[in-house]
Amino acid sequence: MISSILLIALSTMQVSAIKSIPKFEAWKKEFGKSYEEAGKEDKARLNFVENERIIQGLNENELGSAVYGHTRFSDMSPEQFRAMMTPFKYHTDEAENAAYDQNKNAVKVTDSFDWRDFNALTPVKDQGGCGSCWAFSATQALESAHYIKHNDTLDSPIALSTEQLVECDQHDYACYGGFPRDAMKYIKESGGLVAEADYPYNVEGHTVCLANQTFNETCGDGICDDPPLTNFCDLTCKLGGEKGLKPVASITDWEQVPSDEDKIASYLALKHPLSVSIDAGEGLSWMQFYKHGVANPRFCSKTSLNHAVLLVGFGVDGGKAFWIVKNSWGEKWGENGYFRLIRGKGACGINTRVVSPIAA
Repeated sequence: MISSILLIALSTMQVSAIKSIPKFEAWKKEFGKSYEEAGKEDKARLNFVENERIIQGLNENELGSAVYGHTRFSDMSPEQFRAMMTPFKYHTDEAENAAYDQNKNAVKVTDSFDWRDFNALTPVKDQGGCGSCWAFSATQALESAHYIKHNDTLDSPIALSTEQLVECDQHDYACYGGFPRDAMKYIKESGGLVAEADYPYNVEGHTVCLANQTFNETCGDGICDDPPLTNFCDLTCKLGGEKGLKPVASITDWEQVPSDEDKIASYLALKHPLSVSIDAGEGLSWMQFYKHGVANPRFCSKTSLNHAVLLVGFGVDGGKAFWIVKNSWGEKWGENGYFRLIRGKGACGINTRVVSPIAA
């Protein structure tokens, strides 16, 4: 069915490509895109034209009110997008820490709640061309949890170092993906995260040396597979040594919240924003082209998850309950860096891997 929606005749593609050139030039200007080589621009233009058909299919098959259109990712094929932005798969049947007391953490769910109204979030961040969503999701969950616990002494949340997780976390795989729950293990074991100001995000133009591997010329800095993850790396963990960077936020533990969405909403409103994982588009890359509205994608897995984000609130629009979610693709993506997803249906597996840090 998907292929029937998207496949078109070659002659039609050629006509569309010609008509789309002005639109492609306008898109380049809007997103500040440029290409050093003509071949790369030709490929980007072809992807842009082909993606128009995917966008059409997404809009025709959207079950909610979401609108899809061109984004900064429109020069990438869905396969390229998934390889760069959502490289890891999270399977919902894996064991989790679930030390959760349902009676202790219960509160009546109202129609709407949004932690942005309480100044409990840092500004939207941008992971760039690195599959580090897992690190942003975990870091931002702790930023909010730490602020909410210590708001008598803090005027606003402290931005924490995502780069520390990317470079130093031995449980995860830097730009190749990872798990928020494993990031929590690292945060607990290492004593916490330092401030972003002291250890800023710096992956563009670099290759991160995996903290859980040893670099050598034969294997590269990755699992000794063929091919290795990398053949070269130039960013290593900068903790310790002369800098003496000190953590500014830590956890005593972490827990997984049950999959019941009313319980998740209750926990969220009572505690703080939560790290969640979703399917950003295993088939049709719906998040690649999301613009605004309450998303309820027809083609979305509840069990094969590939993107980690931050759950910050919930609401109701036209009688439809939705989640408010903070992404890590910059403020120009979606609804100023956020998106809304249908609530109460387990959409895209959003309720299956809900991780909460317990701030120290």
